[in-house]
Order: sequence, then structure tokens, then C-alpha cells
Amino acid sequence: MDTLEGFERRANPGDREQQELLSEMRGHLRKLQESTRDQDPRLSFSTPEFKEAQRAFTDGFKRNFGRPVEWAMVKEYPWSTPVLRKLEQPVDVKGQPWPAQ
Repeated sequence: MDTLEGFERRANPGDREQQELLSEMRGHLRKLQESTRDQDPRLSFSTPEFKEAQRAFTDGFKRNFGRPVEWAMVKEYPWSTPVLRKLEQPVDVKGQPWPAQ
């Protein structure tokens, strides 16, 4: 907004081209303000809170959120196509047997 005000101060009121440019800039600024009016700033992807939440989710996702893996893409033979199947015994994310509880 400071830039528009600066242009308005420097613009020659008698120059038609400069006045058209200023009115166009005001229109674009008004549209931008209307489009961002209802946005929640907390939803920005660059805030530290979002980055921390994203990191926590990614870490949990990599560990299957602390639950055993019960379904997996399994190849019956090395040359076959992987098929989604329920495992006979649950495993952890590294393929080790899940400890019985």
C-alpha cells in the first residue's frame, strides 16, 4: 500500500496515462484485499507452527503412528507385480515382527 501512496503523491494529476495506471493499480489492490480478507493467517504454510506440525506428522507417518503394519504391497515372486495383502503377522515399519502384547 505504501508503494501506491508513493505513486499517487508523485503522479501528475494532468497526465491521463498516469491517472489510468493509478486507477488500474487501485483496482488490482482492491481485488487483492477482497481475496485475502477471509483468509486465516494461521493457515500459512510458512509459519513456524505449521512447519513443526508438518515435521511431527511426517515423523509419525514414517513410524506408522506407533501401530503395526498389517497390510503391505507383497510380491509373491521376485518377478511378479506387488499386490496389496493382509500380512499373516503384523510387522513394524522396518519389516521386523511386531512384539506380541
